[in-house]
Amino acid sequence: MIFSIGLLQSFSSKAQSSDSTKLLVLNQQIDNSVVQKDTALLKTLYADDFVFSHGSGNIDNKASWLKSVARGGFTSRQHDSVKVELHPDLAILRGKLTVQKKSAAKTDNYFLKYVRVFGRRDGKWKMVSHFTYYEEHMRLMVNGQ
Repeated sequence: MIFSIGLLQSFSSKAQSSDSTKLLVLNQQIDNSVVQKDTALLKTLYADDFVFSHGSGNIDNKASWLKSVARGGFTSRQHDSVKVELHPDLAILRGKLTVQKKSAAKTDNYFLKYVRVFGRRDGKWKMVSHFTYYEEHMRLMVNGQ
């Protein structure tokens, strides 16, 4: 009996570790797809009830965020220090995202700290929510100024 409990705990730990790794990869894949403007793939990676709460206070649903992605401008979105908290069919990711976005007038460089919620829907992890709770824009020095 003790052996079977230990085996079950070992299996559970390996499954959680596997899911954590999948979620870390998926989290970066989503932002790589934002940079590439791959809205077809993103439609499958965001839940239908997806909500994106920006650091500015603006809130997008799935459709409005995908329209923003299609307009483009993101040249880089890289994650750092991401922690995964797993629950049955639910995962909470906390991390830092460094972003570079270009427009005709300027290039914005900033980082944000976020909480993302993923839910397992039909056997696949999908992002349900992104909430930015801190955002800082970086001023670039030009000619020493």
